[in-house]
Amino acid sequence: MLHTLHWPEEIRDPGDLSSPAPTTARELEIAELLMTEMSGVDITELHDDYAQALNLLVDTLATGRTAAPLLEPEPPVDLMAALEQSIRGARRARNGGQD
Repeated sequence: MLHTLHWPEEIRDPGDLSSPAPTTARELEIAELLMTEMSGVDITELHDDYAQALNLLVDTLATGRTAAPLLEPEPPVDLMAALEQSIRGARRARNGGQD
């Protein structure tokens, strides 16, 4: 997302952007592999479900209608397993269906 800044006071020093949590060698390896394997992702295929749902809610409430009840949240995803699966899928696609 890109924002235009209009006033000098809107520009802040980002400070230290490093993570306070320790990073393992395995996490760094997978992150590097992800960047290598996922290059060429078509960002036009990506969409923001949250923004779409929020706009729908605002439009609904602005017209005086009642919002639909909240849905039960999905269980959390194991991010490391999902990342590894994504990398394997990208590697297979790049190698013509072979690992």
